Amino acid sequence: MSNNPKTTVKHISVTRCPVPTASSLAFDRGLLHKELAKVGFLTVDLNNERNVPLLNAHFDHSLPFLVREGGNIPALWARSTGRDTRLVALSWVDEYQAILALPDSSIFTPADLRGRRVGIPRHRYLEIDFRAAQALRGVHNALGLAGLTLDDVELVDLEAPNEGRRDTWITETDALRSREVDAIFVKGATGLQVARAFPTREIVELGFHPDPLVRVNNGVPRTVTVDAELTQHEGVVEHILTALLRSADWAENHRDDFTRIIAQETGASPNYVEAAYRNGSLRPTLHKDLLTALDAQRKFLLDHGFLAGDVNVWEWAFPGPLTAAEHNLKKESPLNDK
Repeated sequence: MSNNPKTTVKHISVTRCPVPTASSLAFDRGLLHKELAKVGFLTVDLNNERNVPLLNAHFDHSLPFLVREGGNIPALWARSTGRDTRLVALSWVDEYQAILALPDSSIFTPADLRGRRVGIPRHRYLEIDFRAAQALRGVHNALGLAGLTLDDVELVDLEAPNEGRRDTWITETDALRSREVDAIFVKGATGLQVARAFPTREIVELGFHPDPLVRVNNGVPRTVTVDAELTQHEGVVEHILTALLRSADWAENHRDDFTRIIAQETGASPNYVEAAYRNGSLRPTLHKDLLTALDAQRKFLLDHGFLAGDVNVWEWAFPGPLTAAEHNLKKESPLNDK
């Protein structure tokens, strides 16, 4: 454990979104506890907390010694408000993203969205309404395929209740079925499950588009961020990332277990998990292509008023712990991770 005189850390809180994350696998396999125990730290799974202020730290990164893996919108927003965090890794798992309309609609392609009402859920209880931002981003990406912009459609605010951590899409689908709007955005395993639960027409699927920038949204790429002070404690972030690397590598050869764990996280059926998250890797990286994608997301969020200020993605990235973790794993025998 570090001899840093400023703070004696006994507990590190780890939080994650209900989506595919290496953290989910690391908790399931006990690897986070194991790795942090090596440097004298205890791991707290914030997702098991019931205390609302603690749970809110998942979005605003306000809890000291927090580690967060999940959607990039809250992570970018927290950084833009002045939270002293470090971006220590990214991951890229393609996920189902689609614009849906009713089967009897005259909307067949993104070009047909011109002049139509598109629903944007507004979750006023959230400091950063990431669900509104991700819907707006999805609609923006779809319109771009037809040479259109958000100015070419009528955006309809849909007031949404507090639906907890998991996406339900109830607000959007109710508005579509009642014909309050003509089209909506959904994503992930729960979005795919909802899209198949009642008759809809899939206008465009974005999550597996050949152009990776069309896939960029809240979950692509996902961020791993830490409280900056954790980086002052030698080896701590390195051991966290070691656990995530081990878990991601393990998942490559244990697809059934991956599906089981992510189904529990998302609340979606395993078959929808398999279909919605079929490409990509949970392996942490700071590859420049992912940083470039994150920077494109930053620009979109800033241009549409979702950030409190600008963020320099390249300066935010802190590669040292990941480099050390990768180096250590290369020295070990694969037999040690059975």
